[in-house]
Amino acid sequence: MRFLSLDLIRYGHFTDRTIAFRPDAALHIVYGPNEAGKSSALAAFSDLLFGFPDRNVGYDFLHPARDLRLGARLRVHGGTELAFRRRKGRSNTLLDAETEAALNDDALAGFVGSLDRAVFERAFGLDSTRLRAGADEMLADGGEIGQMLFSAASGLTGLRAASEALAAEADGIYAPRKSQTRSFYQALERYDEARKAERDSQLNASDWTALLKEEREIAQDFATVEQRQLERARRIGELERLQRLRGLLGEIDGHSAALAEFADIEAIEDRIGEELGELEVRRARLAEQIEAKETRQAAGQRELEALVVDDALLERRAEIARLQRESGLYEQALESLPRRRHELRDVEARLRSAAVQLGFDSADSLEKSFPNSLLRSEFQAIVEQSKEQGRAIRSAENALSENRETLARLEQQHGEPHLRDPAPLRKNYEALRDDLAGIKEVETLETEIAGKERVLFEQAAGLRPAVTDILDLRRGDLPAEAVLKAACDDIASAESALAECDSTLAKAEEECARLEGLLAEDREAGPVPTRAAIDAARAERDRLFEALDGEESAYRDAVRAADRLADNALDDAERVARHADNLRRLEREAAQREQGAEKREAALLELTKAKAEFEALFAPLDIAPAAPESMLEWRRRLDALLEARTALYALKDRKAVLDRKNAALRETLERFANDLGTDASLPLGALARDVGTALDRLGERWTEAREHAGALKAARQAAEKGAEQLDQLRQAEEALSERFVASLERVGLPGETGLAGAEAALALWADLPSLFAARARLAQEVEADGARMAAFEAEALQLAEAVAADIAGEQASRIVHLLTERAADHATRAAQRATLKESAERLRIELATDTGEREEIDGRMAAIAATLPDGVAINGLSARLRQRAASRQALTEARQRFSGISDGVSVEDIRTLAETLDEVDCRQELAHLKADAGEDTAEIETLRERRMALRHRKQALETGPGSEAAAFDRAAAEAEAQALARQWVVLKLAGRLLDGALERYRESRSDPILAAAGRHFRTLTRDGFEGLSQAYGEHDALVLSAVRTGGEEIRVEGLSDGTRDQLYLALRLAFLEDYASRNEPAPLIVDDIFQTFDDARSAAGLKALAGLEGLQTILFTHESSMVEIARRELGEAADIIMLERS
Repeated sequence: MRFLSLDLIRYGHFTDRTIAFRPDAALHIVYGPNEAGKSSALAAFSDLLFGFPDRNVGYDFLHPARDLRLGARLRVHGGTELAFRRRKGRSNTLLDAETEAALNDDALAGFVGSLDRAVFERAFGLDSTRLRAGADEMLADGGEIGQMLFSAASGLTGLRAASEALAAEADGIYAPRKSQTRSFYQALERYDEARKAERDSQLNASDWTALLKEEREIAQDFATVEQRQLERARRIGELERLQRLRGLLGEIDGHSAALAEFADIEAIEDRIGEELGELEVRRARLAEQIEAKETRQAAGQRELEALVVDDALLERRAEIARLQRESGLYEQALESLPRRRHELRDVEARLRSAAVQLGFDSADSLEKSFPNSLLRSEFQAIVEQSKEQGRAIRSAENALSENRETLARLEQQHGEPHLRDPAPLRKNYEALRDDLAGIKEVETLETEIAGKERVLFEQAAGLRPAVTDILDLRRGDLPAEAVLKAACDDIASAESALAECDSTLAKAEEECARLEGLLAEDREAGPVPTRAAIDAARAERDRLFEALDGEESAYRDAVRAADRLADNALDDAERVARHADNLRRLEREAAQREQGAEKREAALLELTKAKAEFEALFAPLDIAPAAPESMLEWRRRLDALLEARTALYALKDRKAVLDRKNAALRETLERFANDLGTDASLPLGALARDVGTALDRLGERWTEAREHAGALKAARQAAEKGAEQLDQLRQAEEALSERFVASLERVGLPGETGLAGAEAALALWADLPSLFAARARLAQEVEADGARMAAFEAEALQLAEAVAADIAGEQASRIVHLLTERAADHATRAAQRATLKESAERLRIELATDTGEREEIDGRMAAIAATLPDGVAINGLSARLRQRAASRQALTEARQRFSGISDGVSVEDIRTLAETLDEVDCRQELAHLKADAGEDTAEIETLRERRMALRHRKQALETGPGSEAAAFDRAAAEAEAQALARQWVVLKLAGRLLDGALERYRESRSDPILAAAGRHFRTLTRDGFEGLSQAYGEHDALVLSAVRTGGEEIRVEGLSDGTRDQLYLALRLAFLEDYASRNEPAPLIVDDIFQTFDDARSAAGLKALAGLEGLQTILFTHESSMVEIARRELGEAADIIMLERS
């Protein structure tokens, strides 16, 4: 896929910006200084191909995100093209470039294939940070080829380290050899301990009954205290309510007494007070207004009398304004008239000078005989043609002279005659190009075979156990890896089983020894009256009773002995029970010990058998195997050596084939040498180079001879053609001279005038039209300015004499200015006069209105006074009525607050309670009740502590010494072990998949990619390195080395930082070429990867990028030096695109 253009329609700070990529360019370089939009253009590729992100677009700082729009024109290898656009949205984001009709969502499938944004940016995007990270990763991995190739192909790093980390994490979970440091065996041990604790738990019935009885007693105590608290809380509520309401009672009584003071105005309604208050306020406001307006009326009258207005001047105000407008033109004419008169005199002087030069006695005579523009244009064209014809004749004469000199020089030279055309020989030699490459390959193969054979024997000898002759070793004698691993697993399982048996047996013996010690301690404390001893004593007593024949003393002794044993058993019941339990547990542990010993013998036999079978696997190889785990690694390393041996055999076969080809090639080269006259006895490589050099010399001589003959022929033809052209030009010159003489008469010039005189006349004529026009224009302007000034001065003087005789002697513009100022001043006075008259009339009307309203208010107040009761004065009545209304409102609010907090108790009930219990007694009783409540609280806290302790003991008895906890621990340990097992399987699978992917990629792609990478590495290092090689390193891993021109191999860790960067870049370029040969590739987008390179390395890097086959490469840079290097090194192969700051 190749970008032909990228359209930044609305993106970043770009608007309608198109970047075109030349189809024939080997490398596109997009240069832009800082802030020129290079980052925006770089990000546009991903957004265009794979769509804009739903959020955080990042490039919507100029255009809103919904308006972002990109476009491009793409072409694939088959020639198919697509022009499209991409908009921001969730659906139908692909549009046709011309109609903007929606395209199918899979319209780009044929161009991007299965690529997505992440793969495109990682595999086809490279910047300086990724370049350095890849180089550092090569150093960290020690140059291991599988990791390096996979990293270069995918852009991913750290894969080998990730694989080792997975293996280490899996080993920390489980391995066949048991270890307490592994988490799986830790979980297994916790599981066994929890099962044992669960079996040993039990419940005691007598303790349970005592706990239930104590629980009932605590519940009864709780009920007694709670009932006492309830009664006390009820009494405290009554007393606290009395304390709260005692103050409200006093407030209610106070408001009632305040209302009694207004008994004399009880019959007067509240609305009368409100009306009186409003009337009093209105009357006071009206009095203030009337006083202020009367003051303003007197001041306005005084101001009106002081104003003086010139009405005669105001009547001619329009004339004054017109003259003021015209005064600007008057002053402009006054200023410009001298300048225009001077310009007119200058133009007339220039015209008189031109007339004299052209032979006329005056400017008027010149104007009458001046030719029109058509004649002047025709005459100027003839003059120009004459001058051009003269130049053409001189040029033709010079060219003819040069051609004749060249012809004479070539005729004196002699080309080499009788040369043989080298084309057939060159064609036959080029047909041998592939065979000639085999000469160098044989030399390389000899060195490589010797080195690989030496390394192979050294590594085989380094194995433990060692392999003496790796070349004679038969692969069929080796045990299969699966069989070997199964044998190792059998040995590990047998060892684990044996170790488990040893552990179980040791625990059983330890338990038996402990129980025997406990039994011994019981026996040391005295004979233990066991059930068996009691039964034996009773049996003896019964036997003597049945055989009683007068020996009563023996019978009595037997009875006493049996009773004594029974009494002792009752007196020492705990020791008897413990002794019996220990005996039972000892018998059980002894049986388990015997079973453990039998299992250990069987496990030992299995281990011996597994080891014998393991050793038998290596019997055909005649070696003594080492430990099973190390033999697995030995088998894998040996497989790698056998693979290397196969590769060595392939190299030897290749060398044999090349030797046969080279023998036939020598015969052919000897025939070439005989034909060319060179030495045919040289070694094969030198002979091939000598034949090639001889062919090159023959081709150069052949080319030189052909070039000489062609040059001689061309010189003769050029001389003949030049003479013919010179004759034609001279004939044309004679015809043009006749036309020139005829045109002189038409324009009024003498017949003897030459080209120089004609050019001088044309130069003078060029200015004459503008001079004639300027003279006419200036004459008209001078006349108009004089007339305008005279009229303005007359009108100004006439107006001054009529309305302001005192300024009639001033200049006209001064008169107009003074009249304008006086007219404006008197107009302002006239406006003030009119305003004062209007204000006076308005104040008169307002005063009449306010006076009438005050009289109405006085009448209404007199009417209200007539309705008042006897003895009640109207003065101050409104204030008393407001105070009465406030007291009523306060009384109502106090009663409402009383109702809200009295809990339904009436005022009379509270008053009665307050009379029987004063405030001091109430406070004392509250204090006593609250003190009793504190004691009850302490008692409840004690009961709660007892209940909590009881619950803990009850819970302990319910679950036993660890029954439920042990069951939970067992389930948790079992779940943890299952989770660890799943995690171990996942880690193992992931590690093997990763190792397999690396190995498969190395096996499938290492040879072609390493060959191409070597070619790129040679270009990047400017032939400082010849290529790349691979060899076995530590742990038999294939590692990469760089080969210097002299043959010296250098590992990755021995390279400098800059050279490692070049190596990683070479690997990436090789992968991309390989990918492009098998798929439709995306363009390689490179962002300033040469920042740390010097100019020489940068030039080599540009050549490497330009040399990529089948891949479009676009380099973004902000360094102008990179552009100069590209122009110098690549020339037209570089497509330089400049992004300027907007």
